[in-house]
Amino acid sequence: MNNEIFFSIIIPTFNRAHLIEKTITSCLNQNYRHFEIVVVDDGSADGTEEVIKQIQTDKIRYYRIPNSERGYARNFGAGLAKGNWINFFDSDDLFYQNHLSYAFEVIRDHPGIKIFHLSYEIIKGNFSHKPNVKSEHLIFGNVFSCNGVFLEKSFFLQNKFIEDRTIAGLEDWELWLRISAKHEIKTFHKITSAIIQHNERSVMQIDKEKWIKKTETFISYVENNLDIRKKYNKKMALFYCGAYTYLALHLAFDKRYKKEAVMYLIKGLSQYPLFVFKKRFFAILRHLFLT
Repeated sequence: MNNEIFFSIIIPTFNRAHLIEKTITSCLNQNYRHFEIVVVDDGSADGTEEVIKQIQTDKIRYYRIPNSERGYARNFGAGLAKGNWINFFDSDDLFYQNHLSYAFEVIRDHPGIKIFHLSYEIIKGNFSHKPNVKSEHLIFGNVFSCNGVFLEKSFFLQNKFIEDRTIAGLEDWELWLRISAKHEIKTFHKITSAIIQHNERSVMQIDKEKWIKKTETFISYVENNLDIRKKYNKKMALFYCGAYTYLALHLAFDKRYKKEAVMYLIKGLSQYPLFVFKKRFFAILRHLFLT
């Protein structure tokens, strides 16, 4: 074990100068102290560098790169990591004080573990909820938060994010599926971080053509992975349903794309008719007809 740096927290960021300081402050408030923060500024134009440099700590290393999207930025940061373990964190979310201390306990108590996920809560305004996170649910949707995933460094360097910016926003789901096809991903129910829902989140930015292209390209990556197809076999219908209805949900956020949202909802239902009993089905209907 490296007693100086055990965890490397990789934080890619793009134009989050008004949010990232709060994220980093929450990280610096950890109970466990053997960590570093690697900030990868993915071409920000809002003074992010100045905000980072004003934070008084020797735990941060800052790197600026041309805009390349999250897959590349995360891989870039991991390549510079000094720690034994890597944790990717979004620059608009929050660490709780037990995030690293509990992760250390998991590693200590599970010799040989290479990847695991700690739970999180989603906060929107005054409300919060905890998703039901199990690795077997990954085939239907990305239940993992990047914030909650810890990977042993050498293991990650053999299982990197796809750097195709076309699938930006889905590159993490692709990676978790790819890894889960060959390795067990243990999940733990202790909540150690929070996703903060706000209208500036990248998944809330609706560009119809980009979202459709993103989803189609993502599906093709999964389809062409023999390990995933072998692992999930008869459950692939769940995957198609999950991908199409996730697209339908985001298109439904914008009333201009109501027709396309219905089309992809129907496409998802054709793969898995029992989707009508899922929360996402009712969320899509709500955005289509009630909001």
